[in-house]
Amino acid sequence: MLKVVLLTNTINRAGGAEQVTLAMYKALTSLSNVKVLVLGREELRPELLKLWVPGNLLKDFVSHYIYVRRFDHELHKLLNYDLIVNTRSNEILAPAHVHYFHWVFSPYGVKDTEALAYYKLAYNIKDGIVRHAIRHVLHYILAKFSKVTLANSKYTANLLKDLGIKAHVLYPPVKASEIATRAESLIRDKKPIVITISRIDNGKSLEILPMVAFKIKSMRFILVGSLANYDYYMKLVKLSKALGLDNFIIMPNLPKDKLYDLLAISSIYLHTAHHEQFGISIVEGMAAGCIPVVHRSGGPYEDILDKSDGIYGFSYGDIDELISIINNISIMNKGELADLRKNALRRALSFDEGVFIAKFRSIISSLIS
Repeated sequence: MLKVVLLTNTINRAGGAEQVTLAMYKALTSLSNVKVLVLGREELRPELLKLWVPGNLLKDFVSHYIYVRRFDHELHKLLNYDLIVNTRSNEILAPAHVHYFHWVFSPYGVKDTEALAYYKLAYNIKDGIVRHAIRHVLHYILAKFSKVTLANSKYTANLLKDLGIKAHVLYPPVKASEIATRAESLIRDKKPIVITISRIDNGKSLEILPMVAFKIKSMRFILVGSLANYDYYMKLVKLSKALGLDNFIIMPNLPKDKLYDLLAISSIYLHTAHHEQFGISIVEGMAAGCIPVVHRSGGPYEDILDKSDGIYGFSYGDIDELISIINNISIMNKGELADLRKNALRRALSFDEGVFIAKFRSIISSLIS
């Protein structure tokens, strides 16, 4: 029996990295003669996990999960495993046969605050040492000596290439097929709704939403996402009130089923974040029949739209261009809209969870054969 371990950070909430970890677990447990364990830096909270993990899978996952507060205390135990998969190699400093990068570790400091906070807690290391010794050297060495290095997008892979690390692209899993089936079964007409799904926090450029809503009164703008920063949330609320808006709504912490129902009746999915690594929520919107509009940067433009406009969706550079794009979509005829949605759905299905599981299973099989 081959012993495989997955290393992860957080797991309770259904973020992109957490979905990657769970899909990897599903792929590994489908292989014969493989025993899988998960080492994670977060204590399990079944009441949160059950909101997004199916019951039968939840029970199995919980029984194979081991909580570790500090990975450096557990590194010697990794010698007991035949195969180590680091599911979050840009955060977790640990040797592995397979590394999966959701983002680069240096020198692109977009997530410095989050990364440093994590390192200080998990490894009790000071900022300067982390920044210069660990992030710049040890992450690089670990990635260079792995058997397989994976990245969540071409955008991330190209940034890693700039650092001297060659990574193969394995797009994160999206429940595209499930969402598409659900949206189709609702049999609802699309409404003049522009929906955005995002963590409600600084750095997501969400303040553009009320400003666009002020200019386009014929559309209803809805922001859905986890409430990570209350002060930023109140900033958006105050901006909306100052503009006198009745067509901009914030719906924090919406359950997944209600979110999918909302996607099914929305016309446009708007992604405001700049230089995003990938953007699972964009693909979810496309699967539900929304026309995606993304900032012309990062994975959303390079990987999801394939650097093209008018085929799978549209990209914008500034607020004026964004307003123009939304207005143009709103006056498209039914045939044009149907063609766009058909293309967007086809593109979304190429990122389906089943595709991820099959590709990851193939990678692991090649390593253990």
